[in-house]
Amino acid sequence: MKTISLVKHACKLSLFGLMAISATQAYANPTPWLDGTGNWIKNQHNWQFNSSASDEFNQAGNWQTPDTSKWNRYHPTGWLGNNSFTYNGNFAYTHNGNLVLEARPGNQIGDKHSCGIVSSTDRTFKYGYFEVRAKAANNNIASSFWFFNRNAANGEQFEIDVYEHFPYQAWNSHKKMKSNIHHFVWSQSTGNVDQIPYYEAPADMPNNGVVTDWHTYGVLREPGGIHFYVDGVNVRTIWKSSVPAASYPGDVEMPLILDILVYDWQTGANEPAQARSFYYVDYIRIWN
Repeated sequence: MKTISLVKHACKLSLFGLMAISATQAYANPTPWLDGTGNWIKNQHNWQFNSSASDEFNQAGNWQTPDTSKWNRYHPTGWLGNNSFTYNGNFAYTHNGNLVLEARPGNQIGDKHSCGIVSSTDRTFKYGYFEVRAKAANNNIASSFWFFNRNAANGEQFEIDVYEHFPYQAWNSHKKMKSNIHHFVWSQSTGNVDQIPYYEAPADMPNNGVVTDWHTYGVLREPGGIHFYVDGVNVRTIWKSSVPAASYPGDVEMPLILDILVYDWQTGANEPAQARSFYYVDYIRIWN
């Protein structure tokens, strides 16, 4: 873990190109790594760094509760999980300068896994640039960064998955990044039906993939579309004009979520191979 902490500190200083000034000054107003060099590709909206919502996860000590002014340790809708896992707030903590989201098997009823989660506290987001530096869990388990909104009045759900890393599935190997958008409509007869199920699009990952390397992931949400970045490279854009208006999630205010989880179809050989999984997040930075 010491190695991770040192790499993180060096990366931050290198990122800002501010080796000669103090860490406090460097962290005060960081520049997004949107093109891999520390420069904006575009900032036509004059967005500013949002320090009250961003987090470096640098709390003193280890195994600490994430900043409660920024994070809840539960799903924003109160969803507890599915047939294969239950969220457990104790498995979301800061350690050596990272947010750690952990998963363990067998700690709930039956064979369920217990999984960590954080979601933005009393904050929703629409337009802006959102960036994390993260390393996915090296296991058959989902490490995710996403936005989600449920309309309690009619049950409609909108979702933007910046990534769902699922390293050991054929459709999303450790060399892929899978981003999605969703618009679910619930009815008594059909249950939840995704109105735009054709937007899954794995992108090739640079270097050694999502579980052996740290990567910087960004999503630029602006009125015209949703732009996805990996290590400064735009790997995908979903234009608003290409999505049915009623199903487009880019204009919806949503809480932000980071979590690790097991899907309900995961049984037998599809279950996580290792007993414990660790998903690391170095930082989350927001400009809006």
